Amino acid sequence: MANTINIIACGITCLFLFVSILLAGPHLLLPATFMIVTVLVGGLCVYVADGMIKARNKIEKEWEAENPE
Repeated sequence: MANTINIIACGITCLFLFVSILLAGPHLLLPATFMIVTVLVGGLCVYVADGMIKARNKIEKEWEAENPE
């Protein structure tokens, strides 16, 4: 669920930044481009972190099943 929300939020934010480039003209091109890249890199980080948490939970469940106390 976090990945879906993450992709939607990144897409909406990038869309707003593209619209701001169109409305403001070339003066906003460089800062908005950097903001778009930052949003996409942040989204990638959240995506990777979510995958790592899911993998960790799976490994913990397997370990608990093999090593009951």
